[in-house]
Amino acid sequence: MYALILSICYLGGGCDDLVIDAFNTEPQCLAAMEEQRLRHAACYPIEDFIDGYGVPAEEHADF
Repeated sequence: MYALILSICYLGGGCDDLVIDAFNTEPQCLAAMEEQRLRHAACYPIEDFIDGYGVPAEEHADF
């Protein structure tokens, strides 16, 4: 299973990762991300995200 993760970064500093939805396959997750036009999002295996192996939100920030 894959989680669609949205990264939110604040102007005052710091970022949070929010789980938007869960999908059975990575292609389903990527399709949902594109359909919703999420720019700062990614699909991660749920087990990796829960265990803390996902990419931190700060690495997705533009600023």
